[in-house]
Amino acid sequence: MIRGAVLGGDVSKSRSPAIHAAAFKVLGVTGNYLAFSVDAAGFVPLVRTLAGDGYRYLNVTIPHKRAAADLANSRSTLVRATGAANTLIISRTASKVSVRAENTDGAGLLAALGDLGVTRLRGQIVVMVGAGGAAAGALTALIGAGARVRLIARRPMAARTLRLRLSTRARGRVSVAAWTPRSLAKALDGADILVSAVPAAAWDSDDARAGLNGIARGAAVLEMAYGATTPLAKAVRSRIARYQDGLPMLVHQAAAGIALALGRKPPAEPLLRAARRSGSRRSIARP
Repeated sequence: MIRGAVLGGDVSKSRSPAIHAAAFKVLGVTGNYLAFSVDAAGFVPLVRTLAGDGYRYLNVTIPHKRAAADLANSRSTLVRATGAANTLIISRTASKVSVRAENTDGAGLLAALGDLGVTRLRGQIVVMVGAGGAAAGALTALIGAGARVRLIARRPMAARTLRLRLSTRARGRVSVAAWTPRSLAKALDGADILVSAVPAAAWDSDDARAGLNGIARGAAVLEMAYGATTPLAKAVRSRIARYQDGLPMLVHQAAAGIALALGRKPPAEPLLRAARRSGSRRSIARP
């Protein structure tokens, strides 16, 4: 029996249980996958409890990705570079339980951009809004693929910290600005892609959306939030040809995490179908 779970501040609307149940079915394994909403104080104790109870892997979402990286016994290169983990792989010996931290957000983002028709990132200009845990893996992946990133955040210090985690050479491909209508409009001038790494509600004001006026018709927009139509989706769909919410990204990063945990990667399409079916009665969530 494979046991897994997703942990986050509020995962009551998460589609991860449906995605992982579909993966178990496709892979022909017996498994059980649950969702646990937990606050910051309870996160580490819950991870320790689940690890002791025989769970094979845990997925982690906002706001615990940095705490997940910190608690692990070992960390992947990407986790060390970003300071954030979205997957914890649990292993056991007769005398010890170990937790390895991984980050599949970047792989999920690149695969989702491919679904959106973005097959080449080298030389592309990407505007990314947000500097939280999901943004960390995404930024590293985008820079690694050759993009130039204009990072916009309401917390510029957090964005600068993300930039400083990059190599000296990579930092030259990232600029940072505070999120204002003017700075967003300036960043979008000539940009090829907009990635929103903030909660859907962050766009729910005229001030937040004001900077979108200059987005190019040919730009692609990927929003990490998913579910019911978001304020960003409403604002950009009449202006651009390519918009996608975060559900495909969630599926791709989940598939990558399952491959790390079980040694086999499930195909994305049946997982995406399961996620969409499970969302018929759900509202906005985050990967």
